[in-house]
Amino acid sequence: MKRIKKLASIFLVLVMVLGTVGCSAKKEEAKGADSSKGKKIALLMADLGNPFFHVLKDSVESRGKELGYEVLVYDGQNDASKQPSQIEDAVQKGVDAIIINPGDESSTANALKEAIAQKIPVVTVDRTVKGVDGILSYLVTDNTKGGKLCGEWLEKKMPEGGNVVIMEGIIGTAPQRERGGGFRSVIDPAQNSKSKFKVIDTAVGNFSMAPAEAAMSDLLSKHKDIDVVFAENDTMAVGIARAIETANRQKDGIKVIGFDGAKEAYDLIKEGKMSVTAVQDFKLIGAEAVNYIDGFLKNGTKPKPEVLVDVYMSDSK
Repeated sequence: MKRIKKLASIFLVLVMVLGTVGCSAKKEEAKGADSSKGKKIALLMADLGNPFFHVLKDSVESRGKELGYEVLVYDGQNDASKQPSQIEDAVQKGVDAIIINPGDESSTANALKEAIAQKIPVVTVDRTVKGVDGILSYLVTDNTKGGKLCGEWLEKKMPEGGNVVIMEGIIGTAPQRERGGGFRSVIDPAQNSKSKFKVIDTAVGNFSMAPAEAAMSDLLSKHKDIDVVFAENDTMAVGIARAIETANRQKDGIKVIGFDGAKEAYDLIKEGKMSVTAVQDFKLIGAEAVNYIDGFLKNGTKPKPEVLVDVYMSDSK
């Protein structure tokens, strides 16, 4: 009987200790959130007209809220010239940090330099900014790898080769150069002598649906022998699919390859209007960007200067 009472006493002590540890952990978590209360993060997005960018925005807002930050969202509306004044506005509003998805690599440089000079930490996501020292981290998708994966997927699906059209994004941006460059390194005979494919044309869709649809319509009128279209993002792939349908060229069996992993892409894949997409993890990128800011503001923790986030192919229906 005494042995049972002793064991019961030990069990009770363990429960009390574990309860104390649990409460302490909760208090520390709450304390961390409290230390962020009242602090603001500015999130500058290149183009919220692109539905996929909302995945990134929602992730930043969600993680920011969890950690106690207010997130101020700015939409560049696919116009890089808007972002410098948006950065200035954010600084004037007293933000404690900036997360930016740049419209291009240079237009925001001077405004970001001024923000950094005022000790405001900056994390760039999806795209980099050239010529700016002191950026906390570049957190970007491995676009070159994604482009290569698209090319390798195509090689497996069409070992006999075929005629390829490339729909380019905003010329000069890192995603446009790297995705297209990765893809060409595999399928363009000028870069890979073993390739059986032929790049018969390119067009510019500016990462937007309507321009891509119009450009694809012209390409369909110009070429009767298109086998594949590589779109450097899923938003353009949607426009391409619409153009193919409007021109009644579905019977041609044109393979449409996208890049992002957007819901719209999966819908088109399910409908048989698109073949595959290279998936980038915007949800992870958004949350990690906030974590980097949080660690730096609270503890002075510096992440790696550049972090490449992996990509994978998906043809899920």
